[in-house]
Amino acid sequence: MHEFSIVQGLINQIEEYIEKENCRKVLKIELEIGEMSGVVQDALEFAYDVCSEGTLVEGAKLSIKMVPVKVRCRDCLNEFIVKDYCFSCPDCSSTGLDVLSGHELSIKEMEVEE
Repeated sequence: MHEFSIVQGLINQIEEYIEKENCRKVLKIELEIGEMSGVVQDALEFAYDVCSEGTLVEGAKLSIKMVPVKVRCRDCLNEFIVKDYCFSCPDCSSTGLDVLSGHELSIKEMEVEE
């Protein structure tokens, strides 16, 4: 599961920030994960529980917001959310699409104790 390496990287980033800013601990971490990122939410949550033990983020609440796949049709400029991985425009049936969101994997917000 690559979720363990993802979580470890996130924890390393957060610990560097916490130490740099002289914060005492992390209370909450909010992540944004795109539906096309290849990350399985349950696996990420499990990896977080395991990897956070003994770190500065141990006990912090993990909140995950899944970001839908949003695209723009190159032909008619219609923007829409992709449902059931159907990558064709509902207005003109074109498959020439530009992905606008859905690949995210980022820390959206953190709550810390100073």
